[in-house]
Amino acid sequence: MTLPIPGYTLFNTPRHRHRIMLILVLSLVTIGANLFGMIAGITLVLSHLLYFPIILASYWYPRRGLLFAFVITSIYALLVVLFAPAEPLLNIITLSRLAILVLVGGIVALLARNLAQSEQQLHDIIDFLPDATFAIDREGKIIAWNRAVEEMTGRMKGEMLGQGNFEYALAFYGERRPMLVGLIVGGEEIPEKKYPAIRRESEKLVSELFLPQFYGGRGAHLRFSATALVDTRGNVTGAIESIRDITDQVMTATALENTSNRLNTLSGILRHDLSRKLAVLYGHLRLGVMKFNDPDVITFIVGIKESANGIMRQIETSREYRDIGATPPAWVPVQEAFGAAVGRIDIGRVVFHAWTERLEVFSDPHLPTVFYHILHNSFKAETGATKIIATYHIRPEGCAIIIEDNGTGIPEMQKAALFIQREDSYGRGLFLAHEIISITGMTIRETGIYGKGARFEIIIPSEGYRVEGMGK
Repeated sequence: MTLPIPGYTLFNTPRHRHRIMLILVLSLVTIGANLFGMIAGITLVLSHLLYFPIILASYWYPRRGLLFAFVITSIYALLVVLFAPAEPLLNIITLSRLAILVLVGGIVALLARNLAQSEQQLHDIIDFLPDATFAIDREGKIIAWNRAVEEMTGRMKGEMLGQGNFEYALAFYGERRPMLVGLIVGGEEIPEKKYPAIRRESEKLVSELFLPQFYGGRGAHLRFSATALVDTRGNVTGAIESIRDITDQVMTATALENTSNRLNTLSGILRHDLSRKLAVLYGHLRLGVMKFNDPDVITFIVGIKESANGIMRQIETSREYRDIGATPPAWVPVQEAFGAAVGRIDIGRVVFHAWTERLEVFSDPHLPTVFYHILHNSFKAETGATKIIATYHIRPEGCAIIIEDNGTGIPEMQKAALFIQREDSYGRGLFLAHEIISITGMTIRETGIYGKGARFEIIIPSEGYRVEGMGK
């Protein structure tokens, strides 16, 4: 095992090596100049040259600055003793000059340390920002790359700092191009045809884009915002950009919009059906009043009852729809949703298994209602099913929740009408299930083979599911 040599790490980077070489060269030149001056009889003027290596060393390496000042002043004092003429006044001046050199080195080191602490605090603040954030200087080189952007892009700070030539864009777009920070530093007018999504908000540039290559090809909606870094004179010295994943917000807004449209459509359907049923009911009532003493009144009473039953079915449907969309969509554990659905059904001797423990989907909170209406039909005795299995399968287009039984299945000629509104409970339930999952962009279809069992597939968009333990 090799023990680390103190100070050896200073030579690990070209920047530090260049700095140390410059300090050493300046030190040798200034000491040599003072030695030459003392031999030539010049003892005061050339000593001012010692400020240069002391100030540089104290500024670049504040922890060693004061020690370096002592070393330089000690060497200078030794030269004075050995080569300068022995004069009392000269000795006093030399001591005062040495004290000033050490004092300057100490002050510069203190100021440099405070400046370094302030810069470190600024970098720590950027590093721990919850949003992915990076910054570039005037030349376009990366000067900050925080932890959140590391997690988002997979590119580490060590490999990104100091990189130029739009290296930051490769992490997001896979190509070298100016991002918002590049446009700010470049100071160019934004070409609307190339960057149509960019807008100005106060002093910031803001853009919202969908990047399909993110998270293993599943894509993500990202919000970019950038602003300039300026000095005390107002000159642009760089730019800083933050990126936020707004996929959940975009999906929520889209789902709420779909909810509003769906509910408006459904309310129109219900109003139309209720009006039609009520018209029939009023017609029977009018005729019943006219023929109250006629034996045919029994027929009209039956008609009234049938119409009333129709109204009741519509009211039940409207009651199920009443709460849909009232609560914003959220990430719903699928296994728990199946459990809630089965809890509402008398399963009898039918065996049910759900293998969806780690799956969550972005759905309306009424997802258990969807599973209830699908399972309710499979649990009916007339289907002949003895086993029902629910699983999920990851596909290129997203994720499929598969619910299949070993019953008689559904004839091909009936599949097209499964998810449209009908008066019987079977059709109404599947229509309701279809409407609920449509809120968050999911679709449903029946792919079973008649005689072998029913098979329902709920297709979830790629951004609408996540599996515990599986990276995005």
